[in-house]
Amino acid sequence: MLAQNFHDIQGPKMIPSFRILCVTTFALAQSAHAENTNPLKDEFTSSTFGAPKFTYSAGVLATTRLNPSDSLDHVEDELELFYEIGFGGGFHAGITLTTLDGDPADNYEYEITFGYGSEFANGMTWDLTYGYIGLDNSDETSEEITATLGFPLGETIEGSFAVIVDPDTGKSDQEFGLETALNDRWTLFGLAGNSDRDDNVYGEVGVSYALTDSVALEVLYEDTNDDDPLLGFTIGYEFGG
Repeated sequence: MLAQNFHDIQGPKMIPSFRILCVTTFALAQSAHAENTNPLKDEFTSSTFGAPKFTYSAGVLATTRLNPSDSLDHVEDELELFYEIGFGGGFHAGITLTTLDGDPADNYEYEITFGYGSEFANGMTWDLTYGYIGLDNSDETSEEITATLGFPLGETIEGSFAVIVDPDTGKSDQEFGLETALNDRWTLFGLAGNSDRDDNVYGEVGVSYALTDSVALEVLYEDTNDDDPLLGFTIGYEFGG
């Protein structure tokens, strides 16, 4: 799904984002981080599993978020730049830069990832990814290890289950996601999760629309049991080869 942070948009900036890892777990996709973690990317890229040659994708996502529980009050704007590569029949790596709107100390967060994924029986996929997250000015950093299992649920629905572990504390998030391509342009998706790291539960539901092979729009509703909900509007552009 989207590479933006899901359950912790308004939380501590160093909590890693979850990504559904659609770029490596579903042929429908890349939501980066996140966990993290990309339905907009999902409109553009396909699975790199089994691809013997070098592949890459890069792009930009621009998002504005509102608070639907407070008269759609503006919360933040965000710009994300990403570059990802696939190689060796299943290995993948990437870097993502995400701006931090209104942060007094830092201008952006960066995340560097490296992982491996593969397909196995009956259209199922697995992926294991390491992520290193830092800030441009502050010294604070964090790490996460994400294990994702992808599985088909019928002809048009894809499911995923992910566990995102903080290797420093041993605490984890557990997430279950669903995605369905309504047609060649519309994609509907949702996610529910439990965070031992943040001590909360969270969920999201969204829809994306592919304007072209390179440009897509997304509307995403996110909520947790301990903070206000968010309604995000994103436009993304991606290219690759």
